[in-house]
Amino acid sequence: MKKKSVLIYGEYSGYGKSLAKGFNDLGYNAEVLSFSGDGFKQLKSGLILHGNNKLTKLLSLIKLLPKILKYKNILVMNPEFFNFKLLGPLILLLFKATNKNIILLCCGDDVEFIKRGKSGEVPNWPYIDIPLPKKKYYSRKVDLFINYIVASSANKIIPVMYDYSKAWRLSKFSHKVTETIPLACDGNVQEIPFKNFNNEKIVIMHGINREGFKGTQVIKKALSEIEKKYNSQVKIILPEKLPLTEYLKVMESADIAIDQTKGNSYGMNAIYSMFAGHIVLAPANDNFIDDLKLTNCPILSISNNPESIFNALENLITKNEIIYYLKKETQQYSEKIHSCKQVATQFEKYIR
Repeated sequence: MKKKSVLIYGEYSGYGKSLAKGFNDLGYNAEVLSFSGDGFKQLKSGLILHGNNKLTKLLSLIKLLPKILKYKNILVMNPEFFNFKLLGPLILLLFKATNKNIILLCCGDDVEFIKRGKSGEVPNWPYIDIPLPKKKYYSRKVDLFINYIVASSANKIIPVMYDYSKAWRLSKFSHKVTETIPLACDGNVQEIPFKNFNNEKIVIMHGINREGFKGTQVIKKALSEIEKKYNSQVKIILPEKLPLTEYLKVMESADIAIDQTKGNSYGMNAIYSMFAGHIVLAPANDNFIDDLKLTNCPILSISNNPESIFNALENLITKNEIIYYLKKETQQYSEKIHSCKQVATQFEKYIR
């Protein structure tokens, strides 16, 4: 019997390679087509476009087409990967002509997320208090067109967290939107050393990337107050825009990770932290919990103000005997909710 095949079309913070690993663990033939290695994160895995300019990248994509067309299921990371510069409409036509099962994943900024956020329909929208990255961000006619043709071609639309499911359920494509399937992460489960925090410092980390979007200034303000009050008990590290492999090394020494203050959920950095056995601070609010139908979530929920972060950290510092147990609980949660195979299993009913 021929193996089922899955191509993840595009990459996002390691989610693509993690999802591919999950499918491979289930016995599928799965791979990622990575257009840029996800920027500074330098994710070098799967089928990669080579070249330093648009023309050489385009030629690289054309050369890869025979390999790409061997896959039956195409999981699209973002409609943006089908833009005109990447021959998107033509490749989409090829996919339709060869009867591919196209599934659109909602896991980042796209037309629907920006449109519904602007109209106030997505609560705790991360851009509420900062300018969008560009004028007419995901709202040009060409963006609307690409979004429309990809969503129209998709058999299913699968959101990875509440923030995106909310936006897409309000779209004209809501009939295609499935239940939310959480992000997959190929993080390594690391043994959690027992530390005596009466003698050792508590290491608190916040990875800096998209500062306005993640509420970094609010986080830094809270950390500054914590450092003033508990200087002898804490060590704060703020890694900035590192390639993923370097980031994961820096992360190893942390006890607590602060992911972001905005949105309703959390991102890949938070999940890598959970696998490493960190306590995680992130929004992870009731919208997120209800959407995933969780009965237990050990993430410490914070909002976009320094007080909520300060209070959560102070509670851990003053009751440091709970840290080890909360770390264990968080790691177990990450294995149950975000392990590659577990997440890929949830996709199986939509794979041909």
